[in-house]
Amino acid sequence: MSNQSLLENYQGKLLIAHPRLPVGNPFKETVIYVTQDTEEATIGLILNLNSNTSVKKICNEKGILFTDGRPTLFKGGPINPSVLMMLHSDEWSSQHTTKSAHNLAVSSDMLMFEKLGQGDLPAYYRIFAGITAWQTGQLHAEVNGHGPYTEKLAWLLADPNDDIIFGSQGQEQYVSALELCGQQVFNQYI
Repeated sequence: MSNQSLLENYQGKLLIAHPRLPVGNPFKETVIYVTQDTEEATIGLILNLNSNTSVKKICNEKGILFTDGRPTLFKGGPINPSVLMMLHSDEWSSQHTTKSAHNLAVSSDMLMFEKLGQGDLPAYYRIFAGITAWQTGQLHAEVNGHGPYTEKLAWLLADPNDDIIFGSQGQEQYVSALELCGQQVFNQYI
């Protein structure tokens, strides 16, 4: 049995940047949904970093007609920013869809854009460019404040809900996630 299998699995959890992260830290005031946590790596998507690029623009660049200009692309993380991924409700699927947790799934393929262009939409979704990732054991060390990655707690953990993931963005989403985390901690003691 490996050490990783003894650690808590964070798949489906929200990582909320600790309010004490220093200015200049690229993850300051971010909210991340962990899509995968395996022995090989932990992968997540930053939920609250909006870009100035519309999903319509991405679809049109790929030759797919998509007329709704409202959804914007989110910056999922600094790793591989050319990779486009959709976090969505799990009643919908595409060619390469993987179930995550909490009735959510992740898709990453061209068919998802074609389906969007045809009006075949999941109940909830966001599209991201790039991902966040951690080496084996790295995130667990950061959550527990163990070096070499950080000497202080870097992340708070919470169980997500659809409103936190899809109902807000930016600073509002960060504050809502902090409140959710506080409420969940409080609820453990009453």
